[in-house]
Amino acid sequence: MKRSALSLMASCLIVGLLAPAQAAPKATSVFEDPTGDAGTNAGGAAPGFAEAGFDLVSGTIQKEGKDKLTFVVTHSAMPPSGTIGEAFRFIWGLTVNNVQYEMTVKSLDVGKPDVVASVMGQDPNGEERVGTVYQGVARVEECGTIALGINWSQCTTLAYYDATFDPAAKTITWTIEMSVIEAKKGTTIAGGSGGRATTQCQICWVAQYAERSLTPHTIVDSAIQSVTYKIK
Repeated sequence: MKRSALSLMASCLIVGLLAPAQAAPKATSVFEDPTGDAGTNAGGAAPGFAEAGFDLVSGTIQKEGKDKLTFVVTHSAMPPSGTIGEAFRFIWGLTVNNVQYEMTVKSLDVGKPDVVASVMGQDPNGEERVGTVYQGVARVEECGTIALGINWSQCTTLAYYDATFDPAAKTITWTIEMSVIEAKKGTTIAGGSGGRATTQCQICWVAQYAERSLTPHTIVDSAIQSVTYKIK
């Protein structure tokens, strides 16, 4: 009897060891964009913009562990120092549970008051970062739209995360906590709607002075999130 029990325990142990481990979720491609179209919406593709790291190619979302999401954006080219910093920023608008979020990514961020945000009454207005220089930053915000002459994104900052610019891979990568966008298993993440979608800046590179502006002529390159990502 004792020998049978030991044999059963050994069999269970062997089966457990041989059982395949649950595979980690793979990255899901959620947008693609033709190469060679970076420049201006008004004038079309222009020399030098692709080489400067503004020519979008694709983007993926991947679940990391139990409570994080990693975003990777690939470009057709990227200079050795990464895409130009404070003068330009990458924006990716998301819709999660009918709420609009924006992720703004820069290779270099100089903390300063946001004059436009202050005029629009946003909170916070950047004062918490004044005087500090950051290398590789992804800012996550909850956003709406306000009309002051033209349409602007009106946002509240939720969190900041590190962003990595990899010139060899031509990618930008950043990881956020799912809780910051109130996401969990089963939640779907679609492209941003509202002003971001109607002005071709659901996903885009834009000049610094126009990051809150929803006018198409300020866009360097843009893409559309064609695939809705579901967290598993």
